[in-house]
Amino acid sequence: MKKCWLHRVLWMALVLTTMGCGGGPDQRLVDVAMESTARQAEQNQQMAELQQQVAGGARQLVEADSRARQELAELQRELRSDQAEIGRQRDALESERQQIAKDRYWDSILGVSIYAGAGILACLLPLLLCGWLLHATRDKHGTDEALAELLVEELTTDRPMLLPRRQSVQLLEHQPPLRSASAPTDHSTDTIGPA
Repeated sequence: MKKCWLHRVLWMALVLTTMGCGGGPDQRLVDVAMESTARQAEQNQQMAELQQQVAGGARQLVEADSRARQELAELQRELRSDQAEIGRQRDALESERQQIAKDRYWDSILGVSIYAGAGILACLLPLLLCGWLLHATRDKHGTDEALAELLVEELTTDRPMLLPRRQSVQLLEHQPPLRSASAPTDHSTDTIGPA
């Protein structure tokens, strides 16, 4: 930009020197060249200001981009931290789910085992009771025989030691039934036993 301006100034200086310093129609040419040079200087000034504004805008854009990148990096760190926390929670949930599944498996096995054991025990209890009774009666066989002999002796003796004494009971005598007067009397059938 400076080279262009410098070229124009040199060109103007060359034009002025070749024309001389006189007034007249060449003066008009000098005035136009001076005016053009002033305009060019003003445009250069505006271009410099515009370049400064563009540079300031670019600097602000770079700063804004830098802030945006920092914010993005911070958001990415937070996102990674949140993802890591979600991963830990998912792992804890999965481990809890596996533990519950294992507990359910063993609970179902234990429940079935308890029911089966209770059924087997219910079936075995009568058999165990019968076996115990058989065993208990087998040991008392000798005692039962002795008890039976004692009872037979008590029942057959005239003087029992354990049972109350027998009282003599009168035997009932047979009385003939009452007959009506019209029926024939046959004394041979009225008595029972030897006559």
